[in-house]
Amino acid sequence: MMKNFSISLLLLCSLSLVAQDKKKTFWQTLKGEELETSISFLPFGTHYTSLEFNEVWYTTFNYKSIELLVFKNSFNEPTIGALYKRKIGITQKLSLIYGIGIMYGYHGELVDVPTIPFRNTFLFKGEINPLAGLTFDYRFAKKFSFQLALSPAVGIYGFRYFL
Repeated sequence: MMKNFSISLLLLCSLSLVAQDKKKTFWQTLKGEELETSISFLPFGTHYTSLEFNEVWYTTFNYKSIELLVFKNSFNEPTIGALYKRKIGITQKLSLIYGIGIMYGYHGELVDVPTIPFRNTFLFKGEINPLAGLTFDYRFAKKFSFQLALSPAVGIYGFRYFL
């Protein structure tokens, strides 16, 4: 469980070093940039434990790094949340987006998901739970990008439209 979290943190730090602008410090690069206003739709994904294909319908609205989201969780129940996100540019078209926030909709059921760090703590036993993840964003057109989002429990993919 901590292994996935550690790998994600190592990946974030490594990519921020690669993307580091020579005029910025490591911490300025890691802080990233504000996201553009956009709507994302990531309809499909998989859980790391079962690798079964799932329809998650992860839908978001992002304004100045604040993201509101709704999706169908692995228990086929609606989940809502809010995240604070930042973007680190890796190349002209590829960015790494990281976010942290809260969600409501699992009703304490995440304590049984083995890939979630700290799952047996108060963080996941209540109605409101933390949410964190990394997203690879590849901008292939002026108004569109492809996204692959990874969290401790799932990997999902879809598209983002810039408003």
